[in-house]
Amino acid sequence: MMQGPKKVVSVLLALVVLSAGYLDYWSYSQTFHAEPGIWMDVVTGTANAPNQYRVGVIDTAYFLARHTHLGLRHTLAALDVIAGFVSVFTLFFVLRRSKMYREAGLAQQWFGAAGFLVLVQFYLAWLLWYQRPETLPTAAILALTLLLLGVPLRGGAVTAVVGFLVLAAMQGLVRADVGFALHAGILLVCMTSLGRGFALPRSAQAVTSFVSVLLVLGIQFWLMRRVFPHASYGSTPVFQLVLNLLSMSGWIPFVLFMGPFAWTMWMVVRRRSAAESAGVAMLMGALIFLGMWVTVGRIKEVRIFLPFALALVPLTIEIALQQFLPTTETQSGTRLPVV
Repeated sequence: MMQGPKKVVSVLLALVVLSAGYLDYWSYSQTFHAEPGIWMDVVTGTANAPNQYRVGVIDTAYFLARHTHLGLRHTLAALDVIAGFVSVFTLFFVLRRSKMYREAGLAQQWFGAAGFLVLVQFYLAWLLWYQRPETLPTAAILALTLLLLGVPLRGGAVTAVVGFLVLAAMQGLVRADVGFALHAGILLVCMTSLGRGFALPRSAQAVTSFVSVLLVLGIQFWLMRRVFPHASYGSTPVFQLVLNLLSMSGWIPFVLFMGPFAWTMWMVVRRRSAAESAGVAMLMGALIFLGMWVTVGRIKEVRIFLPFALALVPLTIEIALQQFLPTTETQSGTRLPVV
């Protein structure tokens, strides 16, 4: 009997992450040798906004570098590898726990696992395009939040609530805009019937996400007004929407990168496929963040959206299973356990 895809795909995912980490390190190294003090402006508090407010990863890497006598480029790459492993294996676990995957036959599970692997590799290929240290740590935080949204914990509701708030606080120090968009999206879903599908009761999830929004906004305000009040955007315009619309070169990476997301969104909007609450909440957060990104960010820097894109891979695969392999039974008519 053919074995399930878990072991094979886990090995391949590890190779994908390690390969991305290897290339990631050499990109950091090349950047460092071209400009040795490139990340130290954040550490010393002299960087321009909004990079100055994203201290979580660089300050952590600097702390590790000082105490391990490694270079900052080494610790940044190490954090990326750790975050990459957390991201992809958490998301693979979420996929395997989904109703669609658990009820699928063995062939369907192989199809879903292979599709998951392809999408992960597709998105990680864009990691070095305008590389930034906060990309993969943000992806890891989103993946863990998705896990808390959809999978009940043995520690109960209190553990889940604490987990949400800790992750929100971490996100506030890494990229507060991502944390805001994510929990705003969860709140919107809590207002619908899909809110009953979260691991937490709908009311508890709504309160937790509302507090999380306040938390990330509070951290952002504290960084902007108290810690780094002198930080400015310099010569970079804050409002980028018009520039994005007129930038033909920016549309090329945007269209290439956003293909799987656009298909997923289209299928959910048209209600062509059933989607679980956690995935829809992540999708709503991604839509809010997409609006923020095209308004005040540069659309050609698609790695900005990479964390949300990765977090939506389980939802995309669940929809693909329904669309391309609609039957969830094997040829013998029996269902196989999740593997």
